[in-house]
Amino acid sequence: MMSLYFWLSLMVVISSIWLVWFIYRPLKSNAFNLEKSNIALGKQKQAELERDLQQNLIDEEVFKQAKDEITQTLAIELNQTTDSPVNTQQPVSLWLSGLAVVFLSVTSLGVYQFLMPKDAPVVQAKQAVQAPSLEQSTVELKQYLEKNPNDFGAWQTLGLVLFELDDIDGSLKAYERSYQLNSKNVSMLVEYASAIATSQNDQFTGRASTLVREALEINPDAPDALYLAGLVAVNAGQFDLSRQLWKKALSLLTQDHPDRPILEDMLVELAQIQGEAMPEYQVVINVDLSDRLRQDEFKNHYLMIYVKAAQGRPMPVAIQKIQIKDFTGMVTLTDKNSVMPSRKLSQSRQVIAVVRLSQSGAAVRQTGDMQVLSKVIDVRDNPIVHLQVE
Repeated sequence: MMSLYFWLSLMVVISSIWLVWFIYRPLKSNAFNLEKSNIALGKQKQAELERDLQQNLIDEEVFKQAKDEITQTLAIELNQTTDSPVNTQQPVSLWLSGLAVVFLSVTSLGVYQFLMPKDAPVVQAKQAVQAPSLEQSTVELKQYLEKNPNDFGAWQTLGLVLFELDDIDGSLKAYERSYQLNSKNVSMLVEYASAIATSQNDQFTGRASTLVREALEINPDAPDALYLAGLVAVNAGQFDLSRQLWKKALSLLTQDHPDRPILEDMLVELAQIQGEAMPEYQVVINVDLSDRLRQDEFKNHYLMIYVKAAQGRPMPVAIQKIQIKDFTGMVTLTDKNSVMPSRKLSQSRQVIAVVRLSQSGAAVRQTGDMQVLSKVIDVRDNPIVHLQVE
């Protein structure tokens, strides 16, 4: 913070010096330069006229008339330049310069204060976690809480920051203080329960279970509280209840919410624990070949139709290799087409569908191969993709 004020002050000082110099120093006349410019311009025009006369572009009469006009114009302009005053600006009094400096300084500081966050001492939870130095955030929060000991939000933030620093004991104390000040804050109850469970080797029992129940009593539709309630049910061996809670939490999240994949994976793991069959997903890829590619010269070429992870390794997750003469226009990729048994299609999420036309059918793309890619798709949506190869 001090460095910001230092640089701001330095910029204000430099700007003030420039402003005083500009206001207090009178502008010098430019009559001499203007006179030189007018004379040079007149000579240039006369030279151009003489060149036109020599090239028979104009006659003698036109030449004399134009030369007289140039001479008259130059005389008028020189007379106006000579009559101009030496100074075009009178020096401004020193008190007015000082007033301008004060105005500039006050305005700059005012704009800076206006643009600064109003609640700078109280760092929001997510900002604190993402801050370059969690240790520095801890120091600032503690300093703030010495003056504002009843700010339950700041205590909650301190609990989260200390939790990220693996200071579990300090985190629990901060959360307890926040709880004493406001025991009806759902986000605090969820975070406090998670911190307690961490101190209990990830067991959501005892006080952790009680806090989760309190959060759901306040808001039965809080997704985070429902997720933790599912973990409480798992600890108690109540798998059916856990499934109900996680499915409800999943239904409350938007389709693009980053926590959806976590809940979906938890439901899959829960199904495996209960001995249920893994859900199988598929990707249907329709390929439209141009008339040129349907000619006999391409009938023995290969279509490599596969999906690959949207991020990470480019190798196929599931693939089918078909000669054009045997291609019906559509393929369906399932777990049976997975390249590796340990990395099945149903275990993937964000993928890209690829169609590659290859003469050799080699696994690695060769020079001359044609390739078309889809946008990013989600395997769990059982998507149908349309690609055109020309």
